[in-house]
Amino acid sequence: VQQGGVCKRHGAKTKLLLCSSAGCTNQVVKGGVCVKHGAKVYKKKCSSEGCTNQAVKGGVCMRHGAKVKLCSSEGCTNQA
Repeated sequence: VQQGGVCKRHGAKTKLLLCSSAGCTNQVVKGGVCVKHGAKVYKKKCSSEGCTNQAVKGGVCMRHGAKVKLCSSEGCTNQA
C-alpha cells in the first residue's frame, strides 16, 4: 500500500482532465480548457531582487528558499 508523499515513479496517482472543446485531447490548464482554446496562464516571477526564475511557493523560487515536498521513497530526490 503506497502512502502519500511519493513521486509519479513511486506510485503517485494524478487525474488527467481533458479540454472541453469538441475533439480536443489536450490537458486542461484553467477553466476547463487548454491554452489553445483560451486558457490564460500567468506565471509569477521570484520576488528576490534581480531574479528572473518562476516563483514556486511563497513568492520565491527554489534558489531563494521555496520549500518543496520530496518523494519519501528511499534514495529518490524527485518532487512529490
